[in-house]
Amino acid sequence: MTTRTKLLSLALLATLWWGQPAQAADRQVGMPDPYRLAELIYTAISALDQANATGNYTVLHALAAPAFQAANSADGLAQVFAKYRELKVTLADAVLYEPHLLRKAELDGNGILRVEGFFPTEPLRIRFDLSFVEVESVWRLIAIAISPVPAQPA
Repeated sequence: MTTRTKLLSLALLATLWWGQPAQAADRQVGMPDPYRLAELIYTAISALDQANATGNYTVLHALAAPAFQAANSADGLAQVFAKYRELKVTLADAVLYEPHLLRKAELDGNGILRVEGFFPTEPLRIRFDLSFVEVESVWRLIAIAISPVPAQPA
């Protein structure tokens, strides 16, 4: 395993959490259908890829939920994802593939939708762990973790 692969598989897990979400006791949030779920995944990955490509994280920041925005500035996001830019990790190819979920998407008691899976890209798979929360009837990103890992042989 090369040093670059080790760095990608071990050191580039970037996770941004939101703190404590507001209680959703009065809110009835439904699970998105498979097409909407895929759209959420592709949108988050594409926004991160474009931010990494340009070094400008303002759009990713603006697309996220208010709690995410409060916890992470655009400049802070640039610092978190600096290693991806240094190693020229691209996520653009991932959107050419269907995302494979590692487990069924879950909606917790606080209305947080969690989606975990990967894109079957090679030589590195792009793993993702994304969370969304409904804000004014729109699902918005509240947590993101991306990790390029070596693809497993077929």
